[in-house]
Amino acid sequence: MAENFRTFVIGASSGGYRALKKILCDIPTGLNAAFLVVLHSAFNSTNSYASILKKNVDLTVVDAENGMQIEVDTIYFAKPDHHLFISNNKILLSKGPRENLFRPSIDVLFRSAAVAYQNRCIGILLTGRLNDGTNGLDAIQKCGGLTVIENPETAEFSGMPLFAHKTIAIDYVVNPENMAEVIRKIVKEEFPEDKNVPINIVRENDIAMRIKSQISLQDKLGKKVAMSCATYGGPLWKMKNSNPVRYRCHVGHAFTQEALLKSQDASLEEALWVSIRTLEEKKTLLNNMIIEYENKGMKTLAESYNNKIEEVSEHINSIKSALQLND
Repeated sequence: MAENFRTFVIGASSGGYRALKKILCDIPTGLNAAFLVVLHSAFNSTNSYASILKKNVDLTVVDAENGMQIEVDTIYFAKPDHHLFISNNKILLSKGPRENLFRPSIDVLFRSAAVAYQNRCIGILLTGRLNDGTNGLDAIQKCGGLTVIENPETAEFSGMPLFAHKTIAIDYVVNPENMAEVIRKIVKEEFPEDKNVPINIVRENDIAMRIKSQISLQDKLGKKVAMSCATYGGPLWKMKNSNPVRYRCHVGHAFTQEALLKSQDASLEEALWVSIRTLEEKKTLLNNMIIEYENKGMKTLAESYNNKIEEVSEHINSIKSALQLND
């Protein structure tokens, strides 16, 4: 691999496969560049996007495997339920904690590529909801690389590229049909100016890759806040110098504010469902006790449990109302 090669890292979510197909089919060989892709998918997905796309793409398309050497003219797709890292020009896969509710996470790939390749790295963020990828683009920019987003006005789902556009100064805003042309343009240009890699980006990348202990680094990276991780339940740290605002727990889960709110909603809903189930079981037990006491002629005691059933029913109805459920 020549010294002047580029690494393009691409992230997409909802609607991403269609955008990727449009872009990758137009990229020619011979650009002295490698391409690594994270496309959000279900953890148990059996789709191999590499096997589907390789029929229509001139470049070599493969599913990323741990330890693979990164080669030019090759597209590497992240495996479902595995983070994709770059280190020493090799691919590393991990089932570490989710970031922004996803594994693989776009931020994880972008951040590791920023540290590994600095001004030889180009981040491309495509269609999707929420805001995974923005912090990764910010890391690429701070390490000297270039940032590209799909035009939010024409993206199938504008959430991810629009959030990035409003958060950082993007270098290129491009429609998918013009993306290959911009890629060819970039590889012909001089490299951007060299920058020192910020130590906080290196440290956070080490945490995600499990090279360094989370507990020993959290205080260096952020300030502990009075909130808990919606996934793990432990304390959260608000990251310093993070764009956008983000939180991490010492286990390694990471969230933007929007992702944390969504995770809290999911945890709260799960807790409410557990409460309903427990109360329904309690109601059944009370009914059985009432029948038993009535059969024994203990009507006063049975009546006292009838009152408790009314209380339990009120609690159940209140929780169902909070969940906006119908009977």
